[in-house]
Order: sequence, then structure tokens, then C-alpha cells
Amino acid sequence: MFSAFTSLALLLSAAPAEPASAAPPPPSEAAPAQVQPPTRIDSVTVPYPAVELAAGREADVVLRLTIDEHGVVTEAEVVRSAGEAFDEAIRTAARDFRFEPARVGGEPVACQIELVHSFRLGTDAPPEPAPEPSPEPLPEEAQAAPAEPPPPEEKTLETTVSGRSEAERMRQSAEAVRVVSTTRARARSVDMGQVLAAQEGVEVRRSGGLGSTIRFSLNGLTDDQIRFFLDGVPLDLSGYPFGFANVPVNLVDSIQIYRGVVPSRFGADALGGAVNLTSAPLREGAHGAVSLQGGAFGTYRLTLGGSYRPAARGFYTRAHFFADTSRNDYRVDVEDTDDSGQIRPVTVKRFHDGYQALGGGLEAGFEQLAWADRIALRAFGSGYDKDLQHNLSMSGGPFGEARYGGTALGTQLLYEKAFSDTVRVDALAGYARQTTDFQDTSLWVYDWFGNRVAERRVAGELGGDATDQTIWQQSFYGRANASWDLSRNQTLRLAFAPTFTGRTGEERRLVSPSDVDPLSADRSVLTAVTGLEYQLNAFDDAVELIVFGKDYLYAARAQQLLPTGEWRSKDRDLHQLGGGAALRLRVAEPVYLKVSYERATRLPRMDELFGNGVLIRENLDLAPETSHNVNAGIATAPLRTGLGVFRGELNGFARFAQDLIMLAGRGRDWTYRNVYGARALGIEGATGWSSPGGWLHVDANATVQDIRNTSSQGTYGAFEGERLPNRPSFFFNATARLSLRGVATAEDELSPFWTARYVHGFFRNWGGPGMVSTKDTIDNQFAQAAGVGYKVRLQGFSLGLSTELDNLTDARLFDFFGVQRPGRSGWLKATVEY
Repeated sequence: MFSAFTSLALLLSAAPAEPASAAPPPPSEAAPAQVQPPTRIDSVTVPYPAVELAAGREADVVLRLTIDEHGVVTEAEVVRSAGEAFDEAIRTAARDFRFEPARVGGEPVACQIELVHSFRLGTDAPPEPAPEPSPEPLPEEAQAAPAEPPPPEEKTLETTVSGRSEAERMRQSAEAVRVVSTTRARARSVDMGQVLAAQEGVEVRRSGGLGSTIRFSLNGLTDDQIRFFLDGVPLDLSGYPFGFANVPVNLVDSIQIYRGVVPSRFGADALGGAVNLTSAPLREGAHGAVSLQGGAFGTYRLTLGGSYRPAARGFYTRAHFFADTSRNDYRVDVEDTDDSGQIRPVTVKRFHDGYQALGGGLEAGFEQLAWADRIALRAFGSGYDKDLQHNLSMSGGPFGEARYGGTALGTQLLYEKAFSDTVRVDALAGYARQTTDFQDTSLWVYDWFGNRVAERRVAGELGGDATDQTIWQQSFYGRANASWDLSRNQTLRLAFAPTFTGRTGEERRLVSPSDVDPLSADRSVLTAVTGLEYQLNAFDDAVELIVFGKDYLYAARAQQLLPTGEWRSKDRDLHQLGGGAALRLRVAEPVYLKVSYERATRLPRMDELFGNGVLIRENLDLAPETSHNVNAGIATAPLRTGLGVFRGELNGFARFAQDLIMLAGRGRDWTYRNVYGARALGIEGATGWSSPGGWLHVDANATVQDIRNTSSQGTYGAFEGERLPNRPSFFFNATARLSLRGVATAEDELSPFWTARYVHGFFRNWGGPGMVSTKDTIDNQFAQAAGVGYKVRLQGFSLGLSTELDNLTDARLFDFFGVQRPGRSGWLKATVEY
């Protein structure tokens, strides 16, 4: 049978609506006997938004509807927006549409259709008769005849079949972006890091289990060189300062991955790309969702979300809450001493690696006011607490009492307004406050079994003096975007994003009461990124061109404590220009080419300059990094054939960076440092196939990359020509999923799945001369996971249950400076949505 996620080139009949009890019209005699398109059988009318009617505005909204085997609309997604009022009017009404379902060989099947709903200030003249369904699959822009007009006060409406999904539209735009839906991930026991790690060009490496340090890489660039956003706002200023992988998957609707070239609307100084997590769109009425996950290593994750929107116009509110806990007591292979003092290899459970986190947010606002399309106030708060088991490289023995944690509080004010059909603005202002605590005051030495084996002469497990400190950081930030449609095919956009962040702290365990507190200095960073962008669509959308320029302002203010106890000013100012272009060219249906370039600048972050308050120390001499980023690729739109739906993409990338910022060190002495010159070259490809009927889906992607030091100057000059450490040169992902519908009820789905990931071995540190056997390496790794999910709809509720087994073969996995990852583990997750 057809999958609800496989689009069919089917005509939506636009004949005058009939009562729900009316028999469906017979299929056209000329249509293929085995395929009958869905036919609308309801009498739902779509109200013309009052604010748009009063303003005399017209618009076209493109929708993508998922229709199940019973003719019920299960999903309504806006493919092309015309503004919040128009979007919500048709999207809300579309959920009440009812259809005689599509049929294949006389059997009802699920399908997706894409249609244009046109809001027109016309008359109530009778419509022309609707044509019979076409005997052949219609081209993308094929249209149906106008639907029966509504009463005069609602004006004339018409419906057509057209368009692509928003994800596919973005994929085929000139932007170097990939859109990942979390629909399937929300039903699985995976976190955000695992979802991202399955994408081509992406590495996600960890220093342990849930809540551990995570390192994200995209096309060879890593850490803060890739910016993370939540609905266009920096993630660390949206209640998640402790990492993207800890954002609950069930609170995210889709993920946009921008490679190397970042649109100016984000106001970002990213060097290698950006990741934008998008929240689920609002729906009319009351809606809620809850998910509970439990499994190995004492891990439990709870997510709650809900919204209330009485009408398309006026007040709305939504909220979310999450809570995580884990002991992270998985087994690791280490070296420990026996009773005779001899070092021996042992397998032990981690004993001091627990993690707890909770947080939530509330948003309240109004839509479709006379002076605002949307105005909203958001508030959020979160906190976490993490035991520290060892240093970043799992060397030097375990810690038994060291811990760190933090809290984040903040608020945001959002405003959106379309002043005309061609001019739109949105603006956001926010404040965020973060607190980070770190305690290392133990007087005991622990072994890997969790036993106290000796008393320390000086308190502190990490080496050096005992630490009991708190760092306070507050940020004021803003973002403003304006767009102007110069013509039907030309758009001009302006973006401005200033951010001011200040930091101070307190160390409560000074060696001497008379010592100067090194954390007490006031330190701050001011950044302002301005972007101007021009977009042109020409030759009937065969060519899309985006040209942009960016202006970067940077002012860092810091004081460095000298050995004499005096302070020395370490200020830095920068003004730099950048820019680039992106081009998409359709060479032949369904093949298109994409090329993009950006001269990018990335300004050091607070943690890179001033340390993270735990294991990473300050480096006040850190310089901003710049890069020439180039992407070129070829891809196909989904190609539907009698053998199924095929999709494919092949991209090449090049990054030529100066003053590349890299984390390096040993033991406790870790800092961010500049590599004077580096370049990354690579190729990535993705392919996929869905069987006829959509019952089987197979996807795979692979990345080959070469990242090297190209400078003979500076700290790493001796390693000119060597690969940068801790970066694999090849990795591969594969997934396979069955979609079996109607297993026990007419509205259920059983989805067995399998995933695999291979990572080629790499050096943990610099290569250079000498035998490979003398160097720290990570061996080749191959990990698999498998599971099954079941989802059913019952009386307006969607119930889901999934179970899966990670690391099926119990392989020894190492992701981050030699830290061992968990072995085989089982998980169970339940979800309820209304």
C-alpha cells in the first residue's frame, strides 16, 4: 500500500462540495483503472482572515496534506507561506477536510497531495464545472478548476494541486541546506545528537553517556565554528546552554543543517555552517503531547508539551517541560592496580557519572492584531547537575567527588508584521542569565571500582588546588529582519543581530585569603553582525541566485591577572567584512546543480576566551578565525518510477581557514588555540529508495574528508601538512525501515528498523614522524542498532510505543579523545499526542 510519506501525483477534485453522506463520483473512464485520486466530500469552508480582508490583501498558500486510508487529513503542512493569518486559516480548516480516499486496484490507500489555496477578493459568480481527473499523472504545476465560491462575505476561493513540501523546497533552493524531519525520531529512543549523527558530513562525538561533553563537526569544522539555533535564536540563549544533544527530540519539528554558507537572516558569525532547530507549528484548539523513555544505565527522560489556541486570531499560549536523569554506569575497559601494586586491565562500571536536568518554557502571545501579525513573550528556565568521572581524555585515574552544574533563565519578546504584500519585518529582543558551578574539593583518591584508596595531601582531584567556584554570565541580545519583494522574482533582505555578554565569578577556595580572585574580573564581549541579501528567481525558477554581504563588529574587554597580583588589560577590537553567493540551476528535470561560496568570519565565544569554568582554561590571546568556504553539488528531486521513489545527492566542499580555533591539551590543561592555517577538502553523498507502496525505505550516506594544517608558523608549525588530530577521514551511515500499516486496526503502523554507522580509524593527536604503533589512535568502528515502533490512532489520540537495542554487537566505541562509549543497551519509549 502507499506510504503516507510518499507523495503521489494525484488530482484533488475541486468540484462543488457535497454532503459527507453523498456517494463519491465515479473515477474517470480514461483514468488508469488501478489508480483513483482522492475526492473531497466535505462541506467545510475556509474563512477569509478578517485582518487581511480589511486590508484588501490576496494571497496563495501552498499546503501539503497527508490523507489516510479513511480519507481523514492526518497532517496539514504549509509548503509556501503567505503570512500567519492566511496560513492558519487554511491550515486549520484543512484538518477538517474529508476525502473519499485514494485507491489502487480498488483498495483504499494513504497518500499525500499538495495544493494551492488562493484567497481572492472576487465575486460570488458560479464556478465553471470541474474537469474529470486526468488519465495521466499531472505535472507539478497542474491545476484543478475553481471550487464553489463561499458566501459573499467570504469572497471567492479556488483550489489547485501544486508545489513541494517545505523541506523539499529548501533542499532545492540555492541555500546549502538539508532539512531533517524528526517525525520518525520522535517515536524512537534517540537524542538530538544521534539524529544529527546520521546525516552526511556530520560527526557527533561524546565523552560518555547522557549529559556528557559533546563535540559536533560539520564538513571538518567543529565546536562553535558551527552555530546552533532554536527557531533562529542562539541555542545557548534559549534555555539550553549545556548542549544541543540535550534538547528533547519531541520538542523539535525539524532540523535545518546549513553547510559552510549561512543565510544572513540568522545574523550569525559561523565559520563552517549552522544548525537551526524548529518548533512545531501552532494548531487551533487544545493540543498536548507526552513522552517517557527509560532504559539502560538508569536513564529516564520525560517530555511534556502543550498549546492552546482558541481561534486563528487573538490569544494563544504554549508550554513545554523536560526532565532527564541517568546514572551512566555503563562498563568501560580501564587499567587499575591490583593488591600488589601491578597495573592490570579490568572492566568496571562507571561509578561517578550521574546526570540530572530539568527545564521548561512558557510562551504567550496574540496573533492577527491590527498592529502586529504576531507578538509574543517567552520565558524559560533550565538547570542541570553532572558528576565528573574523569578528564577529557580519560587519563590519570577517575574522580570520585568532582561535580559541576548550571542554571539558565531568560526571556524573549517577539514581534512580526507584514506591512504590505511586499514588506515584512520581524524583531526579537532577549535576556539570558547563566550560572555555572564547579566543585573539586575531595581529600580522597579513588580507584576505578569506586573505592577510596588514599588520602590526599592537598584537596582537589583534578590536580592543582581545590576549586569551589561560581561563574555568572548574562547576555542581552537582539535580532531584526526585514524583507522587501522588489518584484515577483526578486527579494531584498536586511538583518541585524547585536549581542552583549558579560561575565564575572567567584572562587571560594583561594590558597590565601589575601590572594586576588582570578575570577572576579569583569569581562565582556560585544558582537554585531549585519547582513544584506538579494535573491533572484529567473527563467521560470530554473535559476535561483542569492548574493549577500556581512559586516562584523567585535569588541572584547578583559583583564588578565599577572603573577604579581596586578591586572593587565587584554582588550581586542575587530571590524571585518564578508560575503558570498549561492546559485541553484536546474539542468534537466529532476536534476539540479548547486554552488555556494562565503568569506566567513567567526568571533571567539566566551568559553573559548575565558574558559568554561570546569576543564577548559582561558586564552585571552585567542584571535578570530576566518575561512573561504566553497560548496558544489548535484542532486535530484524525488524521482518517482514504477520501481519506487529514488533520491540522491553528491556534494563537494572546501574550507580554507586562517587562525582556526582548536581545542588542545592534556590532563587538566585544555585551552582553545589558533592554528594559523588549515584546509578541509571532502566529498559527501546520500542516496535513498522507497519501494512502490512505501512499505520499505532504505537510505545511506558517506563522507570522505581530509583536514590538514597548512601553516609552518605558530605553536603547531612543526606539524605543517599533517592531518588535524581527532578527526576521522571517512564515515558511513545506513538505515532501513519497514512501514506496515493496518496490522491490528485500520489506523496503525508497525515500523521495524535497523541502523548502522562505520567510522574509519584516526589519530587522537598529531601524526608526524615515527611509527604508527607509537601513537594514540582510535581503531575502525562499526556500530549497529535495531528496534521496532508501533503507532495507532484512537479517538483523536495518537499512541506510540517503541523498543530498540543500541550497539547490537557490543562493539568497543570511542568518540572523543579516547573516551569509551556505552556498550549494548536496551531502551523503551512511549508517546501520547492529542
